Amino acid sequence: MMEKDKMDEQSETLSHTDNQSSNPSQPDFSAPAPKELMRELVEEDVEEHEESMRVGLLLTLGIGILNACTYVTRGHVFASSQSGNLLYLGLDLAKGEFGNVTKYLFPPLMFAAGIVIAEHYHDKPGYPQWRKVPFLFEIILIALATFLPDSWNALANPIFGLCCGLQTITFKRIRSNPVATVVLTGSFQNAFIHLTRFLHLHDPQDAFRTLLYSVIVLSYFTGIVIGAWLCPYLGHYVSLISAGLLALCLCIAIPPKQKTAVSSAA
Repeated sequence: MMEKDKMDEQSETLSHTDNQSSNPSQPDFSAPAPKELMRELVEEDVEEHEESMRVGLLLTLGIGILNACTYVTRGHVFASSQSGNLLYLGLDLAKGEFGNVTKYLFPPLMFAAGIVIAEHYHDKPGYPQWRKVPFLFEIILIALATFLPDSWNALANPIFGLCCGLQTITFKRIRSNPVATVVLTGSFQNAFIHLTRFLHLHDPQDAFRTLLYSVIVLSYFTGIVIGAWLCPYLGHYVSLISAGLLALCLCIAIPPKQKTAVSSAA
């Protein structure tokens, strides 16, 4: 009897194990290795289009450099962080200092105009290369505004704001994930949201998104450091580096078929 009971227990254990292994709905709580996440983030990023990780890194690095440049050399005005400009505007109004109203108000207004212009191309039917026009417009405007002297900051800063507004709509997703490439707050928030979800649910997708948003934040922050470090040597011409990175980004963002079509049309 005792041997029979032992055999029954063993058979129940084996059947329970088989049920678990055959159940496809059973969640996998194994944490992905860091090497696997990096491989998924970098090595599997093979598509040359506007949602690739390479595009996201170049965009955030370039805008980080541009923000540092405008703040350090263009009168403490942000190129893309319009919440900072509006904060300075509100503080000046509270103190009764109305001389800086145009300085801090026009960049956000032009940022909004850039959104409207980019959305116009976005909503245009039958236009698969809609990103190309506003993005080329952004690169050319950054290059032209760079050569405006410091006495023309009242014009240069709104132009930079317009460019960042264009990019807000032109590139909104990286690896099918929503990413704001012109500001830091959204990616910083999403990194910790997905980190918290991963710690609770152990979903590999949350681990991947945590890494993705963290890399975007690091790239943006690196751009700020590089831009601020170069400003004492290059002055406001640092923004040309931003334009160059965005131009390189444009070469990656247009797929090979579109490049052939563009060259044949020319």
